[in-house]
Amino acid sequence: VTGTVLLNDKSPLDAKSLFNTLKSDWKLKADSLSTADKTIVFTVPGATVMIAQLVYPADPIEIRAASQLSWLWKNAAEEALRHQSQVVISVIGSPAKSLELHGIFTKVAAAVLENTRSSGVYMSGQYLLISKGFYSSAAHNLLDNQTLPVYCWVYFGMPGDGGGYTFGMQEFGLKEMEIVKSSHNNAEVHGTLYDAAMSAIKYNLRPIEGESLTT
Repeated sequence: VTGTVLLNDKSPLDAKSLFNTLKSDWKLKADSLSTADKTIVFTVPGATVMIAQLVYPADPIEIRAASQLSWLWKNAAEEALRHQSQVVISVIGSPAKSLELHGIFTKVAAAVLENTRSSGVYMSGQYLLISKGFYSSAAHNLLDNQTLPVYCWVYFGMPGDGGGYTFGMQEFGLKEMEIVKSSHNNAEVHGTLYDAAMSAIKYNLRPIEGESLTT
C-alpha cells in the first residue's frame, strides 16, 4: 500500500518523534527503526513500513486532476497545489492481508500528518485526494471505533443520473462496483454503493452472478 502526504514546507521529518507517536498514540508495535538520508524503515507485526521524504512536490498535473475529482475536499485545487515537498509511505506485506496493510498505512499517514505542516494525503492508484482534517478524523475512528475509513481507500464516483461507481476495490483484490441508471436518487445510490463496498472489504466478499449482497 503506497501513498503520499503533501507537506507545506521542506522541514525534515523527525524520525524519533514519529516513531514515539506511532507507539503511544496509534498503538502500533513498531520495532527495528532504521534511518538514513531522508528515509525511515521499521517493522510492525505483519508488515514493513518504508517512509521517504522527497524535497520536491508531487506532480502538479496529477494533483490538479485528482483535485477536480475530489468532492470530499472542496478547496483541494487551491490547498493541495501549494505543497512544497512530500512524504511517500509504503507498507509492504502479504497481499492476503490487504485490509490490515491499509489499516497500518492509514495510521502511519495520520501520524505523519499530525507531526508535520501538511495539507492532505494523495493515493495515486485511486486518484484519491483527502484533506488533513478528514483523514485524521477517519484514522482516529479506525483506531477508537474500528470503523473502516473506506473514503480514504476507495474513490466513489457520482456522475448523477442514477449512477455511481468505485475506483480502488482492486487494491483489495476485489472487483470494482457500479450502479447504472437507478430509479433511486443520487444519495441512495451512493449510500448503497458505499455499504456494499464496505461489506465487501470488511468481509472479503466476492459475489458471484445472481448472488444478493445485503446493505
